[in-house]
Amino acid sequence: MKKSILNIIGLISISLMIAASAQAQWKIDDGLKDAKLKVDYNEDNITAGKAIYDSRCKACHRDIVTTEKNDRALPSAPNLGNKEFQSTNTDGEMFCKISYGNGGGMPPFEKQISDVDKWKVIAFLRSYYPAYKASTASTQAAAPVNSFKGTLNAIKLSYDSENNKVVAQLSGQDGDGNIVNPKGVKVSIYVKRYFGELPLCDGEKTDANGMVSIPLGNLPTDTLGFIIVKASAANNAVSTESKLKVSDGYHWKNPLDGRHLWAVRAKTPLWLLITYLTVTISVLAIIAWAFFQLFRIYNLRER
Repeated sequence: MKKSILNIIGLISISLMIAASAQAQWKIDDGLKDAKLKVDYNEDNITAGKAIYDSRCKACHRDIVTTEKNDRALPSAPNLGNKEFQSTNTDGEMFCKISYGNGGGMPPFEKQISDVDKWKVIAFLRSYYPAYKASTASTQAAAPVNSFKGTLNAIKLSYDSENNKVVAQLSGQDGDGNIVNPKGVKVSIYVKRYFGELPLCDGEKTDANGMVSIPLGNLPTDTLGFIIVKASAANNAVSTESKLKVSDGYHWKNPLDGRHLWAVRAKTPLWLLITYLTVTISVLAIIAWAFFQLFRIYNLRER
């Protein structure tokens, strides 16, 4: 009986979700349907768009990854880096969808985000679509997202103990197939923590040696001195995760090992134990003296 009720509730929930999806509609302005990007498609606007995306969109859409189709199912918001979405939506349609939402899961941002910032977000989204071609007007003074022209092979993470830095080393191949150290590639590095990931850098470019070095600071480690570091480059074209030893660790001292007020009875502070015994013995002595006096009074009355 209980199982049947749960099945009915599940069917009703699915039906409501389907109905909500069916009712959700996108509002596309005719004047914007075929509009092109209205800001320069350059690195500055892409970086600014990423900052806006991280603060306004990432909570639902999470990190963007280039895929053929959307790889996230409800209730998660879609991955906006999928090629199907990118190829079937114009810049203007994206602008309208950000502005008006769909009356369902996607809220409107018409007033929360300025028009210029919406176009910057779109520029950031387009940076994940290699086939995207911006209009001539929007590519003036444009700079590529990654200046390296070739194929990225891998990222290797290490710890520079002398300078207390996390080092990411990229390797790749140029257009002729030669092994090179990719220069000018954006790298993001994070440290895994209990409740998420702590960013060390986001979009830091590799130097002439294909390296990025980020100061670690006084970051807590586990008891053995290890931290888990994640790194990705070129919009997650390559990524890695490594466990690095950055210190000798530490020994956790249990505060209950010594004598404390909050410790167990066997570890009661000596001063408290002596005070307790002194007061207890004194009270018992006074009671005994009082009984002795009462006994004397009783004997005097008998005489």
